[in-house]
Amino acid sequence: MGNRLGIQLSSDDEDAFDGSDNELGFNVINFTVNALDMELRTPCYHSNEMPVIRSKPDLEKFQASDIYKEIRASSGLASLHPDNRWNLVRALQQRENGLASPHSASFSKNQQRYISNLYIPNKKSTRLMSLDSKVFVTKFNRTGSKLLTACQDGFVRIYDGEKGTYHLLNRIRARDVEWSIIDADFSPNGQHFAYSTWSRSFFVMPVNGGEDDCQWIDVHGLPNHRLAIFSLRYSPTGDKIVGASNNAMVIVTDIRTRSTQILRTHRMPGTDVNSVCFLHDKDPNVIIAGCDDGLLKVFDLRTTFRSREFSKSVASFIGHYDGVTYIDSRNDGYHVLSNSKDQSIKIWDMRKPSNLRNRSRARQQQLDLTMWDYRWNRVPREFYNPHKPLDGDTSIMTYRGHRVTKTLLRAKFSPLEQTGQRYIYTGCATGRIIIYDVLTGKIKEAIEGHRNVIRDLDWHPERAEIVSGSWDTHVHLNNFSRSNANRSVKRAHSSDPDKRPLRRSRRLANRNMTPD
Repeated sequence: MGNRLGIQLSSDDEDAFDGSDNELGFNVINFTVNALDMELRTPCYHSNEMPVIRSKPDLEKFQASDIYKEIRASSGLASLHPDNRWNLVRALQQRENGLASPHSASFSKNQQRYISNLYIPNKKSTRLMSLDSKVFVTKFNRTGSKLLTACQDGFVRIYDGEKGTYHLLNRIRARDVEWSIIDADFSPNGQHFAYSTWSRSFFVMPVNGGEDDCQWIDVHGLPNHRLAIFSLRYSPTGDKIVGASNNAMVIVTDIRTRSTQILRTHRMPGTDVNSVCFLHDKDPNVIIAGCDDGLLKVFDLRTTFRSREFSKSVASFIGHYDGVTYIDSRNDGYHVLSNSKDQSIKIWDMRKPSNLRNRSRARQQQLDLTMWDYRWNRVPREFYNPHKPLDGDTSIMTYRGHRVTKTLLRAKFSPLEQTGQRYIYTGCATGRIIIYDVLTGKIKEAIEGHRNVIRDLDWHPERAEIVSGSWDTHVHLNNFSRSNANRSVKRAHSSDPDKRPLRRSRRLANRNMTPD
């Protein structure tokens, strides 16, 4: 993909470049990248202030949805009195004094989540590690007993996450890194992990193994294509890995036979697939692809490979003005969220696909706004405050307030058991962790601490801890601080035009308009 610098790029992910056999050419490109990276680190390139969002979240469609009611119930809000006030101290006193009814002698799961949601992460606690390169991946296994980080130095590091000590358990040099380790995922049983790089292979390793234990699965049948796998996921059964790739491809690999199949998301190969996930963590058949043209496409792996030229999707979803950077499933079989370069996060109901007859009009709206490169350029102002939704938008909720630039940022639902999925959390190009309240659409917390974009982060499944990895080369532990309660959200809303201090000229104007 071309960009305004006049350098031809091989894909729309990261700031990676198509390699060249010419050493001098590579050095020139590398120098350009390093120079621009230094510019990105300076405050004058991108303001560290939060984006100004002028409109309030539109809750009308969302409040009528199943997911709204389910999250209210699972997070303990549905059983509250109309004034939404529940006093933890009073509840404990009643239970201690035997005044609680027999069926409520102990707190229910939903009440426990309500209590837990009073103490969500709101402050950087400590710097867990300082590495030598940009951090691309930060991920817990399903139980939270292991933490994986991967960065541009070509090493995968495994840490102990079970007791919160996060001491290093294993350090493994990755193969065929070329640019960077781009993504990684734990197997369902937590015994292995897979990672991808700017190469045409999947790499599978035991968590406790070494470099010599690495198995790789090559993608065959594409001799003239330079391949990169931007996102990968283990299947719920652990026998397959799916990867989102450039040139409109999703690659499905069988780990046992080491065979691969290619799913083509578009008739023409120019559109990259930036993210992929399974719709449900117990269904190995249905996947969702997030494409660089803003579309979400759903595929059934049982019927997808009947055509070699083009894989017909089960459903498509229109709504993003620009490319999708990440997809996360709620694991209920119906709802997913997507993060996008159009500076929004959207929630989708898979039972409500878009009518592709609106695609041509939506595409023209996208072309009017997408003449920019998210890696280098400033965000178009229209993305933060669009005049109207994209034609054919079938999303049920939209969240705005974070900045998506430089890389493919991730956004995820908070853990079900701990929070009832009450929150969506994401990295931000300002170096903050942004936590949205799913039910209100507003920013609940904006955690400061990093000095560059946070590409990946993960919420511990059992503890109120978020581990974040940034391009400032640091990995931070973020948790609740009573002294910081309500401060970060006040800072997050300081850019609200209705709450900012009036400029002198506006104060004078208002004073002059005031009758004597």
